[in-house]
Amino acid sequence: MNVLLGYANSLSRDFAQSHLGNGQLDFHIITAGTLADCLQITRDFKSLDVVCLDLEMRDVGGVRGFKQFRQATGRRMPVAMIGSDAGGGEARDLLLAGAAGYLPYSMSADALVGAIKLIAAGEIFVPVDMMNASSEEARDRLLTKREREVLTGLLAGQSNREIANHLSLSEVTIKHHLKSLRSKLGAKNRTHAVCRAIELGLR
Repeated sequence: MNVLLGYANSLSRDFAQSHLGNGQLDFHIITAGTLADCLQITRDFKSLDVVCLDLEMRDVGGVRGFKQFRQATGRRMPVAMIGSDAGGGEARDLLLAGAAGYLPYSMSADALVGAIKLIAAGEIFVPVDMMNASSEEARDRLLTKREREVLTGLLAGQSNREIANHLSLSEVTIKHHLKSLRSKLGAKNRTHAVCRAIELGLR
């Protein structure tokens, strides 16, 4: 498995290289210290399985940096973010923007290995304490009232017509809101949007 780890701190990069890339795991670890270097590596290395980016890298800048990275790479490999244990709000915003996970600095090497394997398998990794935290604030900030109503219908298993009838809207309008929902949730289709909403606790 080819893993790119972008850490601002050189000690963290050395730790990752020695503990994850020591040959005992099926990991090929590539490290970098800036977002620009990470972008260059994604251009040079075409078979990356997982990318993990440190929010403390000076040119990352939270959600905006994550989105810029995804746009610049133009690739669909999973990208997880590394940050502080107290970053619950930012973690939820990143997950809503399409990040594949949030990895706190306090994670042990074994926990980090497990998280990377989950992410490589297509899962979303969220620490238990952050998963249990309320996501209502992030949901209300990122989704409009109408989008939340449409999401409620989706989660109830309603069809577009049923949602439209319930909200007294046209099916065309519902499709418009669904398109916006998929974009905000980083979802590929209707079913994926439901899965993403459940993963992020938007119920």
